[in-house]
Amino acid sequence: MSLPSNIFRAVYQESEIERYKGNPFIEALPRVSKIEELKTKLEGKVKYNPAAGYLDARQRAHELCGLLDDFFQPLSVHVALEEKIALMIRGGYVARNIATGQLQQHLQNGYERLMTGDISSFCFAEAPSTARCLSLIGCSGCGKSSSVLRILATYPQAIYHEKYNTYQLAYLRIECPVDGSLKSLCLNFFKEVDKHLNTDLTERYGYKRHSTEVLLSFMGQVANQYAIGVLVIDEIQRLGRKQKEGQERMLEFFCGFGEYYWRAGDFSWYS
Repeated sequence: MSLPSNIFRAVYQESEIERYKGNPFIEALPRVSKIEELKTKLEGKVKYNPAAGYLDARQRAHELCGLLDDFFQPLSVHVALEEKIALMIRGGYVARNIATGQLQQHLQNGYERLMTGDISSFCFAEAPSTARCLSLIGCSGCGKSSSVLRILATYPQAIYHEKYNTYQLAYLRIECPVDGSLKSLCLNFFKEVDKHLNTDLTERYGYKRHSTEVLLSFMGQVANQYAIGVLVIDEIQRLGRKQKEGQERMLEFFCGFGEYYWRAGDFSWYS
């Protein structure tokens, strides 16, 4: 079976960490990087051409702009952030092991929510959650987005597990809608999944006359169906532009679906 260029075929490496062993979703990810390896993965080196110093002034401006885009120096804060992301992605998969049937329990719970219309409903009370959440807050332009995207780029985003005939999204990044509405958030979510897995979720769910509660249930079910390791929500401060009731509903959704997601301040993440 041939796969699109953006989807990797799963290659498993036995984990050195006991709680991760035997979990295909974790063992298909890169091994936990040591600090020196992480530095090599994250750093962006400047490629300077001495001949560019003799170019026309306007051309030199373009060369300088490129130098700023390419440079990235990993600092201790980046190492700490990468460690948190690594813990969240892998930790969130501990209770969603497809090899032991735990993922199927989450999927059955999601199906129950779809059938009943109650996002708190479940079939298997024993289905555990090992999800975590995190907030990343900082001034605009301080490098939150570039740091996070560079860290996430050290992971293959879309993985196909041939043995289990299933897809895994190690991470997914979406933007909080400008209007702060839950329905728009769901649409953004479906569009991003469609983009990376060539699915038709937006057409199937987003453009139908479903209530917000039903869309949220679809969103949670899709998050489990495609084994999303971490959901990154950017620009979460936009929640403040919506009326208070809308803020509370969205935040309640984030907390209530802890088994699916991860959160942050200007940035939001869910595992």
